[in-house]
Amino acid sequence: MTLGGVLNPNQDIDQLSADLDNCLATPVSCLSREQVSERLAKIFDISTRLDALRVETVRTGHVVDVGALNDQRNVANHLAQKTNIDPASVRADQRRANWLTDFPTFAAAYQDGTLTTAHLELLRLKDNPRVHHQMVADQANFISWFAGIAFRDLDQVMERWLLGADPDGAEPKEQTKDCGISLKALPGGKVQIKGVLDPLSGALLRNAINREANNVRSEHKKADISSTVRFRNMLAMVRLITAGTENPHRKATKPLINITIDQRTYDETLDWLDDPTNNPLPKPDVLPSGDLSGRKCQLIDGTPIHPLYAIAASAKAVFRRIVYDAKSRALDASYDSRSFPQWITDITLIATNGKSANLICDAPFHWLQTDHIEPDSHGGPTSLVNARPLSEADNGWRGNDTNRGKWPMPEIVEMVEPDQ
Repeated sequence: MTLGGVLNPNQDIDQLSADLDNCLATPVSCLSREQVSERLAKIFDISTRLDALRVETVRTGHVVDVGALNDQRNVANHLAQKTNIDPASVRADQRRANWLTDFPTFAAAYQDGTLTTAHLELLRLKDNPRVHHQMVADQANFISWFAGIAFRDLDQVMERWLLGADPDGAEPKEQTKDCGISLKALPGGKVQIKGVLDPLSGALLRNAINREANNVRSEHKKADISSTVRFRNMLAMVRLITAGTENPHRKATKPLINITIDQRTYDETLDWLDDPTNNPLPKPDVLPSGDLSGRKCQLIDGTPIHPLYAIAASAKAVFRRIVYDAKSRALDASYDSRSFPQWITDITLIATNGKSANLICDAPFHWLQTDHIEPDSHGGPTSLVNARPLSEADNGWRGNDTNRGKWPMPEIVEMVEPDQ
């Protein structure tokens, strides 16, 4: 459209606008369930490619200085005056466009719909001067990794990649130097809390608050009180602080941190500490996997952490040994109780990297419950082979209807019951 003396170089955009008008005029209420599904998938695919078109055009607008047309200093201000759009959204597109200049493979995948705006933002925000060149070199790898897993797991892929690409920047001494919190008094007696915690301290606080917030939620539900997640978290934190002040020596009834690390990674980290010159620091697998024999060093919710954190925590940890691929005995145990024992719950969480068995479920970790694949009411046993983690919402939606929620667990091989 832009070559060969075409009189209207924007004819393609005009046609796109006209086609959009036709789509909007389609009475979607008359479509079947299958047709609505197909339409939704295509609309979101097209919208991703339109995002890429918009970002590329914003970049070109900056190059040719379209702001000069209405006495504005940049593309964002130019469009804000011309279309009444939020200039912040245009500036965000400009940042993406600037970043993509170093990543032509990502840019091409963005334009063909392989990568979405959310993918790009995840990549862009993890980029830093120490890993920039490695990310440029790994563009094709990222595209192949992202294509094979659910979006909820991508952040874990990035964290695992960073542990390998930037091991020095990920060590505890580097991570903790900027950690801390501040309390600022606001007008009216309110207090603003800001800060960053190291992974272990963060896991302790997050798990404690989530656990107590669930109690608050149950209380509010019984009392028919409507409350937000943020409000319940606030009440939970205040309760925990108050309880700790009143009884600082109380013992927790359940661990607040569970770290999953394979024996080989643990041993190699100890070797590295003993002689870092001749022993490499072990690296976890880049991709989250249901392969229980893989290299793991993570919180039980799937968050990857540096192996040195596991070593530090092990000084006062309770160990649970889980033996995989045990040829001497296949686990075939079931329980009279409907509730799963904790070690079965732990194994199912390890197998799914702390996520729901529903691969697209992004529910928070503390919403997960251990579900019977074959419902208990249908005679399903309380055993490892019949266990999987599901969110509270999915578990409740499924109920005992075996035609709903047919999400398979990763295959769990033979193993023996853990000891302490």
